[in-house]
Amino acid sequence: MLQSIDKKHLDLEKEKLLLLGLYLREKASFRLCKFFEENDPILIIKSFPYSEKELVALAKDELKGCERLKARIIYFKEADYPEVLKTIPYKPPFLYVIGEFPKKPTLAVVGTRKPTPYGKQIVESFVPDLVRAGVATVSGLARGIDTFVHRITLKEGGQTIAVLGTGLDLIYPPENRDLFFKIIDSGSTIVSEFSLKTSPRRENFPRRNRIVSGLSNGVLVVEAGDKSGTLITAKWAQEQGKDVFVCPGNIFSEQSRGTHYLLKNGAIPATSAQDILFYLGIDYKKIEHKEAQEIKLSQDERKVLECLTQYPTHLEKLLADTGYDLPQLLSLLTELELKGLIKSLPGKFYQRCS
Repeated sequence: MLQSIDKKHLDLEKEKLLLLGLYLREKASFRLCKFFEENDPILIIKSFPYSEKELVALAKDELKGCERLKARIIYFKEADYPEVLKTIPYKPPFLYVIGEFPKKPTLAVVGTRKPTPYGKQIVESFVPDLVRAGVATVSGLARGIDTFVHRITLKEGGQTIAVLGTGLDLIYPPENRDLFFKIIDSGSTIVSEFSLKTSPRRENFPRRNRIVSGLSNGVLVVEAGDKSGTLITAKWAQEQGKDVFVCPGNIFSEQSRGTHYLLKNGAIPATSAQDILFYLGIDYKKIEHKEAQEIKLSQDERKVLECLTQYPTHLEKLLADTGYDLPQLLSLLTELELKGLIKSLPGKFYQRCS
């Protein structure tokens, strides 16, 4: 035991090294999160049978490993530890970080690893508006919805935070390796509470989800089955006092069972990004669609465009809404499609591009 530590207080640097060494020695056990919160550092250190030399050596090796990755380890008492995380239950005592945390509102956007085309369409609709409104997205770099969220955020020039269930040196799933480095190269952020060389164990991901919600001002659930890990993120968010937004889905879809469960239990329905921005206190009227602004449209083209949304609209309804005859309407629809503002779908349906 560390009987040599008899000072009433440790300086922050020494405290960080000793507790990081202990965290590594105990393999980042989840119970340490609460233990670190509730106990004096000296008492914590003396409660374990490790030498000061051993703990400091472990910590310094880990810090060197992070330097090679251009990452840093932030202790929860340090100034650059995110304020939004400091108040959550079981806050991570250490964060491994590549990049800087965005200084703007954040929204977690999460969902199933096996999304339907409808789920992808929601992300393609919501995320560009969120980015234009100055919101950074948070997700878990998992397959499915998480991947779409990160990719579309970067495509729109926004900032995103990817929270891993592994160490920073192990990219999971492996097919997201390119996305991992695109996030870094864009100036966005990669975060983990797990030490280097931590593999993707099943129990890591539910634990990881409390950080996804904890780093966010709210959580949007896109699609989730009745046993989806996304429901764990929503539960963490509720415990943290965060708003949970849910996109209603097809009542016959397995991927909507979890979302409808959340709606029945008090989640906020969201049918557009504007619904969420209202709760976040962001003036959604300032959102402007670059496509419609930058591309010159005739009065007739604009009229047709205003009759379309990102939900498919049938040709017969467009004829009734616009009052144009069929040849004129088809010509206008063709022009709008050539300009990349709308797309035609099977069955004479049309929808606006996000």
